[in-house]
Amino acid sequence: MPSDRKPDSRRRLKNGTRAFLVVLLVAAVGVATIGLPAIYGGSTTTAEATEGSVESYETISQAESDLDPADEVYLNDDGTAVLRYDDESDVNQLDLGMNASEGLVYMLVADDIEDEFEGEEFEEGSFSAILDQQGFSGNGSLVMQQPDEVTDLSVDVSGEVSDETNQFDATATGTFESDSASTGEVTTDGHVTASADRLETAGTVSAEDPTIAAGDGTSMEISLEDTSDGYTLDMAQEQDVSDWEADRWETREAAEQTLQEQYGMIAMQMGGTSDIQISEYEFEERSSGQHRLTLDFTVEYTGIDAGIEQQLAAALANDQSTDMSQAEAEDVAASVTELEIETFEFTMSESDGAVNVEWEIALANYDELTLAMLDVAESSDMSGEIPQEDIENARAAIEAQQAADLTWDIQWDASVEQTSSNELELDAELTSDTENWEAYIAELEANDIETPNDVTFSLTAETDGDQLAVDGQFEIDGEDLAGQAIDAMAQSAQSGPTGSTDAETEQFLTALSESDLEVARIDGDITSDSVRVEAGAKFEDMSKVTETFSDTVGISGVATETTDNTTSTYVYVDDMGDVDTASASKSDIEHLSVVDSETTVHEAGDWDEEFPEVDTDGMRNYLGLDAASAEEEEGEDDSDSVPGFGLGVGLAAIAGLLTTLVLRRRE
Repeated sequence: MPSDRKPDSRRRLKNGTRAFLVVLLVAAVGVATIGLPAIYGGSTTTAEATEGSVESYETISQAESDLDPADEVYLNDDGTAVLRYDDESDVNQLDLGMNASEGLVYMLVADDIEDEFEGEEFEEGSFSAILDQQGFSGNGSLVMQQPDEVTDLSVDVSGEVSDETNQFDATATGTFESDSASTGEVTTDGHVTASADRLETAGTVSAEDPTIAAGDGTSMEISLEDTSDGYTLDMAQEQDVSDWEADRWETREAAEQTLQEQYGMIAMQMGGTSDIQISEYEFEERSSGQHRLTLDFTVEYTGIDAGIEQQLAAALANDQSTDMSQAEAEDVAASVTELEIETFEFTMSESDGAVNVEWEIALANYDELTLAMLDVAESSDMSGEIPQEDIENARAAIEAQQAADLTWDIQWDASVEQTSSNELELDAELTSDTENWEAYIAELEANDIETPNDVTFSLTAETDGDQLAVDGQFEIDGEDLAGQAIDAMAQSAQSGPTGSTDAETEQFLTALSESDLEVARIDGDITSDSVRVEAGAKFEDMSKVTETFSDTVGISGVATETTDNTTSTYVYVDDMGDVDTASASKSDIEHLSVVDSETTVHEAGDWDEEFPEVDTDGMRNYLGLDAASAEEEEGEDDSDSVPGFGLGVGLAAIAGLLTTLVLRRRE
């Protein structure tokens, strides 16, 4: 029967045995979220990945210290024992399971939600995710009451990366309530097309701004062109000139002197020459103090490239943060002036409550400059913060882009309008595509460079009646994502704010890596009044992991059973150290961490209890590891993965939810 231990003692189950499995499950399922940024070139620290208000354990030793003592200890005569923890909890269902020899862990939590979502718009949601040796996938959905400020909304986002394609599409339309008393609209459209040695972009931006006073306004047109021995700048502008600067523009001669100061000095500083010609000039003096200037002029620069190279090379060679020789600095500087300006046109006008911007730019011959920038980054990284392998991989990828003539194209078209009926209307579209992607992948493979993992993802959000529904899924194909993620987790922890992780956590991460995670799965269903979260994982060898949780006893399994409002968790111990369990009494085992003054010890032969068995078959079935698949895994290494389930929410949030449900409930 349940013991009469104080409530604080009962909490040890929550903060101990549950913590043991939570740490394993969160590690197994959550490693993917922490590791993916490293796999795909992002940057995430452990602190960022786990940021939030979820209560958790900072170190493995902290969780281990809460594993003990037990409420009841049942000694067997064969050197084994059973630890029993009784928990008077109002959770509807709590199932914990572990089979150390099989490498299986499992948890199921189901409960009613009483006050947590009272008055909230949330109605229901579900998610599923799976990580195995062949990839990572998941899906999820969310249904909520349509927010009052949303009149209608439609979002559709999808993307794919494979050996054949790399593309992305996103559209969004919606109408929202707005408190703004003014009206106006912002629109933009354009594109960016980039290859290994050419960048082209063109686009427009228009905005209606009622704060802009009516009047002549301001306009500017700029054109910059490469010539055989320099550059030509053409500019036309119309603008107001205040009294305090009128003397700089009130005559043609004054305007020429002002332009010389603004643009001619550039040539002098670079050791070149400039020729400034004014083709149109008009200065209208006004009694209001805001005079009007109309000015068109051309500046021809000659011989400034040599000065640019000389000054840039000197700056790089003398910079103490870099480790570049004079010759290397000169090569970098030369690549800058080799950049070719094919087109550079920019116009801007502002008048009568509207601003309009338009541009067309094309730059070419910057392939050597791109590689030179890598040389600068490598030389600037004197502390070794950037791994040499990463720099070499980046250089090889750029060279592969050049060889394949890989081209990226991004196009957008968007508008946001504030209407007179106090509504904000959104209409936006963004697309991204590539040319010669297959050739690029072939170049990577030909040079033994790792290619990107195959990725597909989609996300939709739609209003329907008085509801807002969100659905999402993604799938990533890749071998040993779990191992890469665990390695990334360890590296992130060691490079955190403290400079290095604590010894216990490092020991756990090492053990986790050596345990070889084979598969981890999590599923959840949440409604406005209930929640159900189920999770499990299988490791090839859990022995090193279980050793990190206790220095005094060896744990072989965990099982639970619930009677009335009491959940009993049974921890099966197959090694009690130097204790002769056949003849031991409480005094013989008080030195163990699983025993304290309030623990009831049942000596071998003095008890007749039946304990729940570890549901190994149930855990295997949940993970899709039946006997047939187990035999197939042993005979065929390249077998298909367990069917994926996609992802609707980030695994960090899922793991956090699991931790919250298990650890947060306090009596």
